[in-house]
Amino acid sequence: MKTLAFSIFTLIFGSLFLSSSIAAPDKHSASEQNWSEEQLEIIELNRFVALAPKQVGYEAYAELFHPDFTNWYMAGDKKSLRSRAEYLSLVSDWLHAGNYATFSKVDPISIDVLGDLAYVRQVKEEHFYHPDQPPTKFVGHFASLMKKHNGKWTFYRTSFDTRFRGPFNDNTN
Repeated sequence: MKTLAFSIFTLIFGSLFLSSSIAAPDKHSASEQNWSEEQLEIIELNRFVALAPKQVGYEAYAELFHPDFTNWYMAGDKKSLRSRAEYLSLVSDWLHAGNYATFSKVDPISIDVLGDLAYVRQVKEEHFYHPDQPPTKFVGHFASLMKKHNGKWTFYRTSFDTRFRGPFNDNTN
């Protein structure tokens, strides 16, 4: 039994170590990995989602989210868990105020496709235009689930931790 527990511990620890070493800057871009076509589709969808409202409209953007979608922005408690309706309402209000994304980059850490589910770990960077203030930048760590709905990948459970949110500055990481 101790050997089995040690093996499980070693597997988990090794996986965490490997994940942290893969996360090194410039070592995990989509072009440098041997991603499958399905993984590349998921990477592109994760990159495109911030730009979608401006490029294809709010209704098409909303369709990217599974009917049972939830978003957890990791503020530390259940209050930071949002339903699909709450999340999309906040996005709609933000868009109607004249805000939108101007840039989106995804650095995938790992993408595990398990049938109709995909577990995605990534670092995202997004830049935003605001009509009443200078441009801003967001960088976050994401660990999320995507789920196929009507044959298409949709965002099912997004979870993120903010690494940076504030004024746009090329030197900001």
